[in-house]
Amino acid sequence: MTIFTLRNIVNVEVLQEIQERFSDATGFAVIIADEQGIPVTRPSNFTNFCTQIRLSEQGSQCCIASDRKVGLNAAEQGKPVIHYCHSGLIDIAASIVLDGRHLGSVLCGQVLLQGHDEERLEQIREKSKQLPIDQELLQLYFEKIKFISQKQIEAAAQMLQMVANYIIKVGANYLAQEELHEKNQKLMEELQNRVELEKLLQETQLKVLQSQINPHFLFNTLNTIARLAYLENAEQTQNVTYSLAKIMRYSLRNTDGMVTLKEELDYITHYLNIQQNRFHNRICFEQEIEADVEAIKIPIFTIQPIIENAIIHGFEPQDSKVDIKISGSLKENKVFIEVSDTGEGIPEERLSTILSGGRTTKNSHTTGMGMTNVHKRLQHYFGIEYGITGIESKIGVGTVVQITIPGSGGVLN
Repeated sequence: MTIFTLRNIVNVEVLQEIQERFSDATGFAVIIADEQGIPVTRPSNFTNFCTQIRLSEQGSQCCIASDRKVGLNAAEQGKPVIHYCHSGLIDIAASIVLDGRHLGSVLCGQVLLQGHDEERLEQIREKSKQLPIDQELLQLYFEKIKFISQKQIEAAAQMLQMVANYIIKVGANYLAQEELHEKNQKLMEELQNRVELEKLLQETQLKVLQSQINPHFLFNTLNTIARLAYLENAEQTQNVTYSLAKIMRYSLRNTDGMVTLKEELDYITHYLNIQQNRFHNRICFEQEIEADVEAIKIPIFTIQPIIENAIIHGFEPQDSKVDIKISGSLKENKVFIEVSDTGEGIPEERLSTILSGGRTTKNSHTTGMGMTNVHKRLQHYFGIEYGITGIESKIGVGTVVQITIPGSGGVLN
């Protein structure tokens, strides 16, 4: 059989696109390497710490050797492998094996494990001191390494295997089409595979999001609780703590991805209760929901990211009050949900890119999800005619976001 490599059976730009979608969905650093551990793609979301190590020849060779070793280990075990790299950080590898041959690996990680690696920090620091790198700068970057839970690591490993399987499928299709000389058919199948991958990442991204609440939001919430506990005797503190418990329970319970509109609104009430305490009641909230639409099913975290954007981007930067209103109505067998705020508004040049595929999730603090993500998930569940169907915004006046879903709540197969 003709000798083949990862580079000549899958277009590198296709691999780059797959890698970046995975990195966007999980927040992990990602790279695809060949069977020798040599990178095939450009790094995605790499930490400054690991980037600095790879800038030195010795550090780069250590990284390549580490990636080669864990990739081979994953190939031998036939499943994703989680290990500590030469620098002491957690890496995950899923092997790409086609026709019994190990072609390379998809690798992600550059994180530390909560409740385990805190005690190993000094040991990990010592590992990098032998490298000819600016140690002061390296230690500064080391302080920025993220700690994540075992559940997040396991979820990422499962998703990584799905991505590796997709690459294997693309490679197998390429070889088959090469033998048959049906170049046009091959291009059609690759296009279909990309559509399937996008749906896969949309679905699996939600599972990762359900296993985490961003540390920024937890940090702010816990600070709020501590401040309230100091200033008063417990009633308000109990209220905030209760809301936080409800938020966490909601985030971790709904593994099927669909909830009723009423459940989502109850979650938002608890979320805003915490934010109102945090911002000294400078947030006013009301909702007008017709009884007929409360039971309609929507994807979890459909409305919350829009509320969050109103607070973070339209309210947090200024020292004023903001009014947030949610309304829901049923017309001609369609449900229309409007979220309006009196925040700073969205600049016109930014408004035109929100739903066009621009990356809008980098600065979200709680779910890591933006309006682009919400729109794509709604279209995935209900069809391309649904989703966020309107955004109106004026600087200094506020923003209105309209969501449209089918009145029957029907989900596409």
